Amino acid sequence: MNSSPPRPRNPAISRRMAMICSSGCNEHRTPDRTSRKLTPPAVPRRGAGALAMLMLTASAACAAPIRVVTTTPGYADIVRQIGGSRVSVQSVMRGPENVHNVSPTPSKMMKLKRAKLFIHSGLDAEPWAPLLVKGAHNPRLLPGREGNVDVSRGIELKQVPKGGQLSRALGDIHVYGNPHYALDPLNVIRIARTITDALKQTEPRYAKEFESRYRTYAEHLRRRTQQWVARMQPYRGTPVVTYHRTWPYFLDRFGLVSIGEVEPKPGITPSPRHLVECAERMRSEGAKVVIVETFNSRKNAESVARRVGGKAVVLAQEVKALPGIDTYEQLFEYNISRLIETFQAVGIQPRTTAVTEPPPQKAGR
Repeated sequence: MNSSPPRPRNPAISRRMAMICSSGCNEHRTPDRTSRKLTPPAVPRRGAGALAMLMLTASAACAAPIRVVTTTPGYADIVRQIGGSRVSVQSVMRGPENVHNVSPTPSKMMKLKRAKLFIHSGLDAEPWAPLLVKGAHNPRLLPGREGNVDVSRGIELKQVPKGGQLSRALGDIHVYGNPHYALDPLNVIRIARTITDALKQTEPRYAKEFESRYRTYAEHLRRRTQQWVARMQPYRGTPVVTYHRTWPYFLDRFGLVSIGEVEPKPGITPSPRHLVECAERMRSEGAKVVIVETFNSRKNAESVARRVGGKAVVLAQEVKALPGIDTYEQLFEYNISRLIETFQAVGIQPRTTAVTEPPPQKAGR
């Protein structure tokens, strides 16, 4: 029985690759005067198509964007600002819902299955996030691994409870402090710094590009923050009531004063009696505006505000919480504009001589 050596699957491709390699190796040699210019044999169409497909596949693999999943649409916005075309990002949340009450469904877990980075708020802001990571079976995203990015690092937290304040009788108290830190635009810059570092570590070849985009974004947001602070300056010190403890970072940045919440305790539905008491407190403090999130009861907020001749205003607690708010810049612009409109509507007069304050402190590097 005759046995012949196995033939290559596609001899045309093999010959073509050999020609390319030979050409590449001889590229810098001094040409031999006696050598003749050889014309490579034509590659059959079928072989050329396979070679082209191979080259396209390799090229696509090199250019594949970094797969990123974030807990919130706001973090997804930052990823796009820094990563540009180098990233492909999805958010687990839609925007209007309460960040504390998201269901870790199998479809959400699948988003993390092939992700290289999972960006989240850390602390105890998103109790469902660890369940998503566990269900995704993606070792890269486990806590402590390079793909698990906690953006609370470097944030100065407010309302950190002391030892005797950790009773469930006090409502839904956050053990590590108030987690709504992204409602301060300078904290958004700090978050962007953390995300930039994670992207650079994941794809070092694009590190300069990511760093350049971060610096542009951070400088732009600093300038916008100065503008927003200046617009709010005439209303500095104005007392307000908020529905939930969502707003301390926002209020502190823009000079407003919270005198209480519609909720008697965090996460607890107010009783009719508490609504009356809340209105009495507003009257005594001269407050006329109630700030409410998209997921909380506007009816209760309006009930309190009406008792003092005031108004309730729905602000965006998250990117995409309201139509047309697709970025953090749009979120702050909307919230500042709506607040000023509401102050004017209830007769709160701006100060004629605003106190001058220094520009906001720089955030990040």
